Amino acid sequence: SIHIKNVFRLRQLLSSQLVCKDKERADPEWQKPSKHLLTHRGSPPTMISDVMIDLSDRFAVMRKQESTIYRAEDYLSQATQMHQQQHRPSPSSDDSNSSTPGVNEVWREKICEWSYQVVDHFDFNREIVSISLSYLDRFLSTRPVNKKIFQLAAMTTLYLAIKLNEQGTLKMSSLIELSRGYFMVEHIAAMEEAVLR
Repeated sequence: SIHIKNVFRLRQLLSSQLVCKDKERADPEWQKPSKHLLTHRGSPPTMISDVMIDLSDRFAVMRKQESTIYRAEDYLSQATQMHQQQHRPSPSSDDSNSSTPGVNEVWREKICEWSYQVVDHFDFNREIVSISLSYLDRFLSTRPVNKKIFQLAAMTTLYLAIKLNEQGTLKMSSLIELSRGYFMVEHIAAMEEAVLR
């Protein structure tokens, strides 16, 4: 809210300067306010330079967070794929998909298309898909997965995005139907917990 107040003050100052120029043209004797001060109902005047420094500092912090805390590895890059291949546990005999090489662009594209179809079918906001894929990308950048886990993670992140960002809901039973019985409630609940960790 402090950021919003500063932006509001800056807008207020800029608009008052425009008004001043218009009034000055109409009446040269008109007293215009100091162009170096910002005021906001009852608050002390603030120097424009202070507001600009504050905004500059905030943007610097956001850029730093974006490159550190919020950074996600490109799990589709060849280097990451090779690294994950080397550190992947040997496939177990009970999981036929474990030997599948890492996730690729084609899989991600199919999941993206599928997500849009689901969102359109249930009449949710299409922005949900980008939120879901952001969750998915962040999750996949931290661990190697096979095709089955990739599909489960994609379904779960879509479910999470809908649950957290839509007023309407998607029933877990509908999600299981969409998987054609491939996943059960326990699978989705366990993956939801893993994604949220």
